[in-house]
Amino acid sequence: MRKLLFFYAPWCPPCRFYEKEFISFLEKIVGKDQIQRVDAQVDPFTAEKYHVDKLPTVVLLDGETVYMNRTGAIDVNEVANWLKGE
Repeated sequence: MRKLLFFYAPWCPPCRFYEKEFISFLEKIVGKDQIQRVDAQVDPFTAEKYHVDKLPTVVLLDGETVYMNRTGAIDVNEVANWLKGE
């Protein structure tokens, strides 16, 4: 199953903006079951596993394979299509 991991921290202003502008929008398009929020402070081991060293970061997974690891803006439509398998 394709999945998006959104790494953030509650104190991070760019993370709050990113969640509002990208993540919430994606949830409306593809549903919440394919998007997982990961608080990097609460779960540093998962952040380390995916080499997250800046916040916010998005990791796209196809099963266990990392398709994309990106800090910064994403093309929401491209990501939504990828998550839907298009």
